[in-house]
Amino acid sequence: MVGLVVIAHFNLAKEMVAATELIVGKQEQFESIGISPDEDIDKIKDKINEALNKADCGDGVMILTDMFGGTPSNISLSFLEEGKVEVVTGVNLPMLIKLNTYREGKKLGELARFITQYGRNNIYLATDVLKPHKKE
Repeated sequence: MVGLVVIAHFNLAKEMVAATELIVGKQEQFESIGISPDEDIDKIKDKINEALNKADCGDGVMILTDMFGGTPSNISLSFLEEGKVEVVTGVNLPMLIKLNTYREGKKLGELARFITQYGRNNIYLATDVLKPHKKE
């Protein structure tokens, strides 16, 4: 099973993991790391390395970060290794719920591509969803 590591600013990753587990139950190979601006880069890398080791059972690990270009994402990119570690940015709660109910038996690259599209598809403008469709 592909392991998951959520990395985000401050406590966001921890809270996203907690919210996911509230909905789908306690999950294995599902780690979180919060990063604050005053943390030493080497200590952050050590935390990521430790989380990757905990999450990996041999099928690879997907790192999910809060935003592309931010510190969590930038540091995570140094761990990118095709077939072993993928980095997906812009994580949201629907993505984490889906991953934890869908990742069994999936290959890392296939799962990363799937969840990236799934995340995009789960962002809505409520007025577009709730208003009656106009005939043109």
